[in-house]
Amino acid sequence: MNDKAKVKITLESNIDGEVEKNVFSGEWYRKGSTVYLKYEELEEGGSEVRTLVRWRDGELSVTRRGDVESQQIFAAGVRRGGQYASQHASFYLETETSLLWAQFGDMAKAEPIEEPLLPHLPMLLEWHYRLLVDDEPTGEFVIRLRAEEA
Repeated sequence: MNDKAKVKITLESNIDGEVEKNVFSGEWYRKGSTVYLKYEELEEGGSEVRTLVRWRDGELSVTRRGDVESQQIFAAGVRRGGQYASQHASFYLETETSLLWAQFGDMAKAEPIEEPLLPHLPMLLEWHYRLLVDDEPTGEFVIRLRAEEA
């Protein structure tokens, strides 16, 4: 089982009922039981933002670097602090996560898993959260991320 792979990432987001789907090329790697995904997004206006997703022990973090800088942490049933900064605005934010779920491997295939305790591809993450800025709810999010070998 490889600890590193080039991947196709499908990211589906439902933000207050508005659905968007994006596909990215990226890199998946594992260090012990921690999994990382790296990919680049193009923002409106053509600027690049590097995104790092980390999954470890039921906690997910999403860090974005570029014209937009942000850090969000998600853990089911917990409110976590984060931040957002761009040339237009900078603020402290919080995420209140109601669901955080991960699946590793293809559940449709009945194949033996060599290392059942270690995460592997394909990987599916789903998380539902409410975003708060200054203790005020600003949106309800449902995010689904799938990574599979390219």
